[in-house]
Amino acid sequence: MWDSQLVWARDSQAGYIQGRITEMGAHEYEVQPEDNKHPKRNCIPEDIFPSCEAVSDHDDNCELMFLNEATLLDNIKNRYYKDKIYTYVANILIAVNPYKEIRDLYAKTTIKRYNGKSLGELPPHVYAIADKAIRDMRVLKLSQSIIVSGESGAGKTESTKYLLRYLCDAASAAGPIETKILDANPILEAFGNAKTTRNNNSSRFGK
Repeated sequence: MWDSQLVWARDSQAGYIQGRITEMGAHEYEVQPEDNKHPKRNCIPEDIFPSCEAVSDHDDNCELMFLNEATLLDNIKNRYYKDKIYTYVANILIAVNPYKEIRDLYAKTTIKRYNGKSLGELPPHVYAIADKAIRDMRVLKLSQSIIVSGESGAGKTESTKYLLRYLCDAASAAGPIETKILDANPILEAFGNAKTTRNNNSSRFGK
């Protein structure tokens, strides 16, 4: 760390606040928030994290100059505001529920774009994860698993639906079996979903 360096300071309300080091002590740093809405604060070194000068917008968090919780969250937030809801961490895909429809994000043409493309060749997408699983299964001759994890309302059900759609499309033209698999989802949800405090359509069963 050095004087006037741009950093992220841990904050109990906002999570992290971006600011510059204005004074360095033996056990505390004085930080002036960049937004000028918050007063200067004294922070212990453990609550200070280096920040990039430029606004982050990286497809893969591993591309960040400084990799820490604050820069990772900032990159995901900046992308989210641009309707880029997917971000990689190496071969892991982070998805943020947009709570709205994003045009052509899951269109048939988008499926075709990701067909046969290596991970990272195109922008992050749930289709890219599905395609990698298919290609690894065919090339390595080994079973593959895709783990969809997240809190209630994060969009796990929707992600699973689009994974299934891609897998069915990649396997063959949607025949009777593929169509039945996709059509079974609404029926299963009708009996297995329930309203919770955090999600009006929460899945209460495994798929």
